[in-house]
Amino acid sequence: MKLLVVGFNARPLAKAAVQAGHEIGVIDYFGDIDLLKLTKNCFTVLRQKPNEPLHRPLHRKPAEYLYYLAEIMADEQGDFDGILLGSAFDRYPEIVEKFGRIGPKVYANEAKKFAIVRNREKINALAKKAGFFIPTIKKIANLDELKKEIDDFIFPVVTRRDGGGGGAGIRIWQTKDELIEHFSEREIDVDKELWIQEYIDGIDASASVICMNETVQILSINRQLIGDKKLNAPGDFAYCGNVVPLDEPSYMNNNQFMRKLVANIKQLFSELKLIGSNGIDFVIKDDKVYFMEINPRFQGSIECVQYATGLNVVHLHLDAFEGVLYDLHETPKYKRYGLKGILFSNLEQPFPVKKYPKSKWIVDRTQYNTLLENNDPFCSIIMPVKNPKKGFVEIYHLAEKIMEMNQENKS
Repeated sequence: MKLLVVGFNARPLAKAAVQAGHEIGVIDYFGDIDLLKLTKNCFTVLRQKPNEPLHRPLHRKPAEYLYYLAEIMADEQGDFDGILLGSAFDRYPEIVEKFGRIGPKVYANEAKKFAIVRNREKINALAKKAGFFIPTIKKIANLDELKKEIDDFIFPVVTRRDGGGGGAGIRIWQTKDELIEHFSEREIDVDKELWIQEYIDGIDASASVICMNETVQILSINRQLIGDKKLNAPGDFAYCGNVVPLDEPSYMNNNQFMRKLVANIKQLFSELKLIGSNGIDFVIKDDKVYFMEINPRFQGSIECVQYATGLNVVHLHLDAFEGVLYDLHETPKYKRYGLKGILFSNLEQPFPVKKYPKSKWIVDRTQYNTLLENNDPFCSIIMPVKNPKKGFVEIYHLAEKIMEMNQENKS
């Protein structure tokens, strides 16, 4: 089958599709070295050029550019059998719907499903019904509402907007005065929903699942790396990678806890009737599982899941659309750990990318001589390991080495 793979960082999904035996065309945002080594049949939004910044001003949303490039590639080549969607489209069900007009079969959830899971009040109600705890959360329209509602919260709290992936738009506030002062100096944009949410200080986690209507199979329970300063995270809630499976024996070896978690996940997804590969984010604190959000598409943890389970997620995803599900274990089984760390630049002045250490685990590498600015993504480090603690020693060592090599060579 020839598949058109579309996503913000499409390389991991494209690689899984190739490993599953498919021919591919790819639409990607960044156009990093490792994607272009995987396939030349690729359009990218950013054209990484020597001595020019990685990012450039855009007149449209990244999701719109990705869609238009997909439309062009499909029209030019005319022989795609299907389309796979990665991240970038969660907030834009109208764009998801447009993919159905391109021609090839879209192996993704319907647009209305994207809309449902992004309706915070509706999805929280469904998650609560399924057995999850829900952090206290309230929608804010203006400063007066903020001042009124804030007394119902214990600090610290977070504010979040329904925008951006990877933790974008989420911020923590330690005191009421700090929060009020910030929003007293600027208008609350009613076009970008603002929510105040109870801060849950626990283990950031997720699950990867395969769905077919009311049948739900759980591939893995994962830990999310959020705001990891050793990887130069650009914010407290920035997504920096994964550990698959969750490296918390007190939970993973607790059969009662795992059975309840699995049951809650299955009940929620059965209610939603999603299809194919989907994800759910949650926070574990004191044996309570607090629901955060649903990702109705392939997740950034795909390579880690495949390393840990030995399963090909694209293969499972496509089979689910054809009505085929595999007899997987009630609770996931793992062969090893899969680790992922995303390294960001933390240098105030732009610098050209000059070197990478020799390591097959370094991927998503920014093109040589492209200028990286503060908080830009540099590369990813992804590897299979038997011992996650030792694995992260290596990941952090590689991250330090990458920054050292490029600081030495910055102009």
